[in-house]
Amino acid sequence: MITGGEKISWEAGQTIYKAGEESDFAYLLIKGEVEILSDKGTRVGFINKDEVFGQLSILFNTRRTVTAIALKESNAILIPRKNLLDDYNKTSFFIKAILRSTYMRLTNLNTTIKTDLKNLNKEK
Repeated sequence: MITGGEKISWEAGQTIYKAGEESDFAYLLIKGEVEILSDKGTRVGFINKDEVFGQLSILFNTRRTVTAIALKESNAILIPRKNLLDDYNKTSFFIKAILRSTYMRLTNLNTTIKTDLKNLNKEK
């Protein structure tokens, strides 16, 4: 059983997780770079050293909504679901509200961009 703080490594091009998978871990990237792809394969972001990724699907109890791929040799510290949820549940109501609000804004922004792109393509 993984208790947290353990390191994991990926080679360049290795898939860390795929959209639709269960969320068992979040990760703190300590070396390398990770590309984030939508479920359709569109690049939607990058994760750099000292950033956490993979946490939202754990915090909001969903399957992975994106795919994460190591762009170069990368290392991270594993954050098991239980550890993340234990810490999150100790967090104040206000911090939880800020996180949820940010998550919802990002989700809504993604939907808005998709709609705008569809409308743009129809106008051509």
